[in-house]
Amino acid sequence: MTKHRDTTVLPQMVHSSINGEVLYPFGPPVYRCELDEKIVDMLIEEGQRTRDDKKLDHRHQLAGNMKQGTSVLYPFNNGNNKVRNQADQAIVQKVFEFFEILQSNYGEGWPNISKMMMGQSGGMGALRLQQLWINFQQAGDFNPLHDHGGLFSFVVFGDIDDKIFTEGVPTTNANTAGQLVFHYGEKITQLQMNSFAVKPYKGLMFVFPAALEHQVAPYWKQYERISISGNYVLEHNQPQANINPVKLDLQDDKIPDMMMKDPTQ
Repeated sequence: MTKHRDTTVLPQMVHSSINGEVLYPFGPPVYRCELDEKIVDMLIEEGQRTRDDKKLDHRHQLAGNMKQGTSVLYPFNNGNNKVRNQADQAIVQKVFEFFEILQSNYGEGWPNISKMMMGQSGGMGALRLQQLWINFQQAGDFNPLHDHGGLFSFVVFGDIDDKIFTEGVPTTNANTAGQLVFHYGEKITQLQMNSFAVKPYKGLMFVFPAALEHQVAPYWKQYERISISGNYVLEHNQPQANINPVKLDLQDDKIPDMMMKDPTQ
């Protein structure tokens, strides 16, 4: 192996008998994790309860083509939506886990997270859940290639029938039916991939930069595919009274304070 293999934090592919590493040093990081199924079930139950409320129909705000299914917003309600607030507390922990993994791999002196979270004047930054919604996707519905607003976005999946990935799928050389597909950059060589496809399952979660383009291909099995998504925005120069620490043992002790206070408290 090269002298750098054990100290390189970039994604690398290795072979035990070859003195070299294939590096993938480009592209934004994506955090793959799992959310507590109790939170997932709570969000699904609330979404099912309100899915027929026309005031909460969120389709006009989204890129998705949901002809058979629908999208439902979890409203802020002046901070009084307990389901939304409880989900926010669980989901933002995953955002900070994302930060912790990056920080621990790049080292204590890595400044990028602090620079991102602090304003130009050095003011405290805070993450605020801007929007939270649930998609009830049906056969034939799809999300074209799109990105989100804000700083970070996330998606969490409900129950998924694996048959949506194979049943009724037409002959194709790009079988991504029902899958989430991330895209980044241009493909300049056949040795490179510029997309990453995911077969979701219940509780699977991704946190990713909001500007990272992604899509969901249609499927043809008569089954409902449920996903929950949202965006976090960054607000600077927040007074300390509006900051609620996140309980993580981070190497960078500035990071845990960078979250908006729960408006119900």
